[in-house]
Parts: sequence; C-alpha cells; structure tokens
Amino acid sequence: MKKINSVALIAIGLCLSLSINAQTRYLEDTFTEVSVTPNVHYGTNIGIITQAPASENLYLDIYEPTGDTETNRPVVIMLHTGSFLPAIVNGQPTGDKSDNAIVEICKRFAKKGYVAVAVNYRLGWNPVSESEDVRRSTLIQAAYRGLQDVKTAVRFLRKTAGEGNPYGVGDKIAVGGFGTGGYLSLAVATLNDYASELLMTKFIDTSTGQPIPYIHPSVFGNFEATDYGWHPTIDLNGDSVFQDVPLCIPNHVGYNSEVDMVFNAGGALPDISWLEAGEVPIASMHNIADPDAPYAEGNVIVPTTGEFVIVAHGSQLVQEVSDSLGNNDVFDGLSTTITDATYNNGTGANNATVAGHADLPGLFGIITPAPSATPTICGLEKQQGAPWDWWDNATYDAQASAYHGQLAGVMGCVALLGSPDMSETKGLAFADMLSEFFTPRVYAALNADGNIETETVGASEIKEFHLSIYPNPAKDEMRISTNIEISSYDLYDLTGKLILTKSNIGSNTTSITRNGLNSGLYLSRITDIKGNSVVRKIIFE
Repeated sequence: MKKINSVALIAIGLCLSLSINAQTRYLEDTFTEVSVTPNVHYGTNIGIITQAPASENLYLDIYEPTGDTETNRPVVIMLHTGSFLPAIVNGQPTGDKSDNAIVEICKRFAKKGYVAVAVNYRLGWNPVSESEDVRRSTLIQAAYRGLQDVKTAVRFLRKTAGEGNPYGVGDKIAVGGFGTGGYLSLAVATLNDYASELLMTKFIDTSTGQPIPYIHPSVFGNFEATDYGWHPTIDLNGDSVFQDVPLCIPNHVGYNSEVDMVFNAGGALPDISWLEAGEVPIASMHNIADPDAPYAEGNVIVPTTGEFVIVAHGSQLVQEVSDSLGNNDVFDGLSTTITDATYNNGTGANNATVAGHADLPGLFGIITPAPSATPTICGLEKQQGAPWDWWDNATYDAQASAYHGQLAGVMGCVALLGSPDMSETKGLAFADMLSEFFTPRVYAALNADGNIETETVGASEIKEFHLSIYPNPAKDEMRISTNIEISSYDLYDLTGKLILTKSNIGSNTTSITRNGLNSGLYLSRITDIKGNSVVRKIIFE
C-alpha cells in the first residue's frame, strides 16, 4: 500500500519529552476511564476453520475514552497473536482479541484519546502436514484472509463514520499487531502488488511439477476483499473451472481501506522486497532473540510443531529498509530510550549495539534473559518471543490439558517454558514499554500533515483559542496572534530542553525571534490568561 508521507514535519511526537505538567491529548493519558463496546459485527466472509468453506461472522471490540466529546478521533486497530489458530487449539494461551496484552494496550490508547479497536480475523490452516508446501501454502492463505479482514475492518469503521459516526472515528488510522498480528500489520503496510509480490518463487507450489501460486485472486478474492473468490474444481477434460462455492465475499465496497502507519511487536515480513518507497511509516519492537519470528532474516517456525514454514525478514531489516527509502523520516529525532521495569534494558541504542546494528528511530530491540539450561519437568525453557503476554495459567492448563488429552498441569507447564516469569505485573510493565515507544510514533505518523491538534486537556475554552503563527517556517521572526490575551510562551528544542521563555505578555499578539537559534524544528507551548495552553510546532529555516 503506497502512501506518500510528509517529510518536513518530522519528530512532532517529541512533545512527550517536554518537561511540562499539562497533559497532551493523543500523547499522554488524558482520560481515566474507558468504555468498551464488545463484539461489533464488522463483516462476514468465508472461513475454513471447520475444514470446509463456511460463512463466518467477524467481530471487533471498540474502546473509547469515557466522557469524551470529540467526534473526529484517530483510530488504532490492534491485531492479536495466535499462529492463525484459536487459543488452546494452537497450543498457546493466546489467540483472540480478548488477550490480556491486546486489551491493555487498547485501554492505553483510549485513555490518550484515541478510538482503539481490537479485531478478530479468520483463522485456520494446516500446521501439521508432512508437506512443507502444504504448511507454507495454507499459512500464506491464512495470512491473506487475515489481511482481507483487517482491510474490511478499516472500511467498516469509515462506513460507520459516514452513517452517523456512533464511535466518533476520524479518517486517521494506525494498525498494530502482536506476534502473528505483527505479520498482518506489516502486510497491511506493504502488500499491494500481486504480480511482483505474490508470484515470487517462494510463493509458488512446484511439488506436483506444475507451478501453482499459493494465492490466486480469482480463488481467494482481491487484497481488499471487495470482490468474490470461487473454489476451483477440475472438469472431465482436466480443465480448471469454478463452481458456486465462494471462498471470499465482498464487504463494504466503495469505502477506503488505506491506513496511515503500522507498528509491530514481533512478527515479520514474508519477504523484504515487499517494502517499497512511499509506503506508510512502520514502527517495531522485537525480541532480538525471538525463537519463532526472525529479528533480521531467518526461518519462521510453527510454535506448535517446531516445523519450518518459510524464510522471512524481521524488524531489523524492515526498519533499515524503511529508513533507507525515507518512509520513516517522520520518526527522525524520536528517542529510543524507554523505561524497562522488568529487565532494565530500556536504552535502545545499547540494545541495537548488542544486536549489531545502528540505533534506528523506529525500532526498539528487546533483550530478555537467556533460558535456563536446567530442564523442567515438562522440558527445557526457550527464549522468550512475546514477553508482553500474560494469562491465567491455572484456567489455561485446565482447558488446554482437557482439549489435548494431557494430564493436569502439563499444558500450563509447557506454556511457561517460553515465559517462565510470566505474570500480570510483568505484562503491565511491558504494556508501559509498548505504549511509551509506540505512542509518539503513532502520533508523529498520524499528524504528519498537521491535522491532529495537540491541545491540552482541561481547557474549557480551548476551541475559542484561535491561534495564528506566521510565517512558519520563518527566517528570523514569527508573529503569534490569538483572539484571547496571551500570558506566556515556552520554546523547547527536540531534546525537550527549555531554551526560551517569555512571560507577562498581556497582549493578543507577540513574536518569537530567532536570536541565533539553529535551523530546524522547535515546539512552543503558548498559554492564555485563563490558563489554557496549546503546543505548536515551529520551524526556523
């Protein structure tokens, strides 16, 4: 999906680093309560989880800041993990929009003023086949259906905005995913050309001697799921024909399914060549030693069976290529240092050195402890892939052990091999990390054209604070004017350092003079006599 980004207005998310007390909407928690509308029916399509094509209703949960009066709010869509199989069936305690990590991050975004949306997508593939081609083809097809569902959810939200807008959504949309959801979010950003991206050799089945693409739009529908796909059969002459068994049905045709940025925690791209200049910004967090999805280049392994599926390209390569193409220019200057209350490795530059690459503004590499070499009763620990996940292990063990025919305690014990220190405390600490890293990048990308205002919360007359800064950019001086008397302004550089203060202005107009400041972007907080304030970006040429 190609979408040209504004390069000039970079690093606007740095408002987070300002040493100020006011809370800035979309960057900081500005609401204390969240309202949830669960199981909103956003579409219907054909699933194969029952081993045969069947109509499947698709649902999402909507998180909104309680008491908010805004009706044009940016949206953050969150996609769960689970290896494209239901929780428990996949041998894992996660795999649904109700996963604790998904719920928590949705609440974090809603408290900042966003509309957060947790989406369930179609599941099902064959991870246990002895054939590598079957494993690879059915997994790619599952990911393709998931991609279609994410785009369907985007169109559904835009459709609701045009039909009364009950959820107060605007046109700015980001998509994020954890684990398997990270694969989907990256695909949303990059998969847009069938011929060059899905007819590569690695996506062609040659096991029968006749090359057959894993994905064919006439069978599975187009990327957007806005047309039909039909199940093929072979007639008596050996020719492929199509019968009246759909594999894709269109939803919300006529609405736009493009997004403004994506982010991933884990996951990977099936091939780095999908990434092209002009596509949306991508932010990534990834365990440097992730055993299931490569940090740079490596094998994708089925967690349930340990079987190889495909060589893929992870967050390091995604970020290096995105930077080289200019797609991530909007992140320039953003800090990669965050608070790590669990493992105390919150300095992204140091972690990048450990991983052997430069400090990249869109990437935070996670370092978790090496697994113990001492076997447990149910096997050896493995390196953590998703340290942000947490769950009720007793409940999971009871349900999973019964489903898989294991003795009580076995499945719960196995689940902890990949996260032996799993707990709610740890999960919430990682939610803090995810929010601290992703939030300024989401804001920077969604506000690349300046359409999202950073107004402080609690200013009852903020809508009457009509502010003009001109010229901006300026060479030497810019004028500030409002219809309310200005009390003061503060000017900050991109490190958050206060470099200029002017107080006791007592006028509707004032000016900011360059006075030797370097060329570049600055942030100014302007306050009126009633205590209302706004943050605006200014640029000296």
